[in-house]
Amino acid sequence: MLSSAFRQIWVRIAATIGVIAAIAATWWMKVEEARVPDAPPRIAFDQPVKVGRGVFTPRRLTVENTAPSPAAGAKGSRKLVLAGRLENVTGESQVAVFGFPELLPVLSSGGRKFPTPQVILDRDKEPLRQLHPRIAEDVSIVWDLPENWRAQEVAIEFSAEQFKLKDNLYAKASWLMPYPTGVLTARPEGGA
Repeated sequence: MLSSAFRQIWVRIAATIGVIAAIAATWWMKVEEARVPDAPPRIAFDQPVKVGRGVFTPRRLTVENTAPSPAAGAKGSRKLVLAGRLENVTGESQVAVFGFPELLPVLSSGGRKFPTPQVILDRDKEPLRQLHPRIAEDVSIVWDLPENWRAQEVAIEFSAEQFKLKDNLYAKASWLMPYPTGVLTARPEGGA
């Protein structure tokens, strides 16, 4: 009679361990599924991509001899200009649409990275200072090109921030954890 009770207890313990293992395996599969992929997806022109706290739709990539604005980079140097449409997808006006600290797109070509670009608001021909919610604006992202750079295929990497309604430290809404959202690979067109 005592061995029968032990046998029942061991069967129940084994069943409980099996159920706990199944729950843990299911939970881990959901965690793995929710993880950000290691390699950001490839994007194309006219395809929206998350950036900082907004959505950017690249339209055209050109090499220009003159900047779209007097405030864009060094005078007299050629510029690589990525034109597109930027929309603030938050519920309030953003001074840091590309995140804080700014996560501006990163340009690389021929194995080298380029300095931080300037973002120009096309309608004002001035640097982008603030973007209001749900108002899409045409912008130009402008990089200075070195003198010896020849037109070739470039890669532009975009990244965004994760919105968390309640962070663990202050229990308030925050933009945290930057992550890569896409890579645009293209050869620039000749510009003006």
